[in-house]
Amino acid sequence: MRLKLYFNLENENFPIQYRKSILSFIKKSLTEYSEEYYKKLYNERDNIIKPYTFAIFFNNPEFRENQIIIKDKKFQMNMSIADMEIAVALYNSFNHQKQQKFSLNSNSWKLENISLINEKKIETGNINIKFMSPLVVRNRQNQKDYYYSYGSQEFVDTLKINIKEQLKITNMPENIVDTFEIKSDNYKKVIVKFYEKKIESTLGSFNIKGDIDLLRYLYQAGVGSKRSSGFGMFEIID
Repeated sequence: MRLKLYFNLENENFPIQYRKSILSFIKKSLTEYSEEYYKKLYNERDNIIKPYTFAIFFNNPEFRENQIIIKDKKFQMNMSIADMEIAVALYNSFNHQKQQKFSLNSNSWKLENISLINEKKIETGNINIKFMSPLVVRNRQNQKDYYYSYGSQEFVDTLKINIKEQLKITNMPENIVDTFEIKSDNYKKVIVKFYEKKIESTLGSFNIKGDIDLLRYLYQAGVGSKRSSGFGMFEIID
């Protein structure tokens, strides 16, 4: 299921680390709707793999050191969820937040509307995509994180490790990832500040190949690391 949420801001100042605010909104929505689903998806003791991703869209934003200026005081949240049960729970939890004030440090927003977006059908093992939120590829060793952008020697192998990890909540075999290929001649490395870390990541257009079921899942759940924090969402392009 793919959703689009439409928000209005009280003023034009938005935090540069807006993903933290979006995560707080998701958690608040789930907590007020269903404590059961909140605990199923967010547990401080466990790193729970989640079957969804999101991307935020601003219209002509002005980026400054610690904030984003959004003159029309609007933004959209695109969300894709691979698990239908969780998708329904998220949709219902967001629906309960419509027209409710969600406060930020120096601003607030209201969710005005939610719409369902048609998913494109994947009927081939070769598709062209464009990332809506940065692709994060992470290798964790000895309690330390290493991030790689496209073009790095470690990128492809580490991305496949990340995909195998996210497939642990599915019935797909691990070796299905061996079919996966990714190539691009139109990409850029971006550095994203997330909490206290500066994360090397990638945006751009790519061609990906692989088992059709794998590509369908990645389209719905996102690809790579930190997907449920607003990374790795893509759209299919012609």
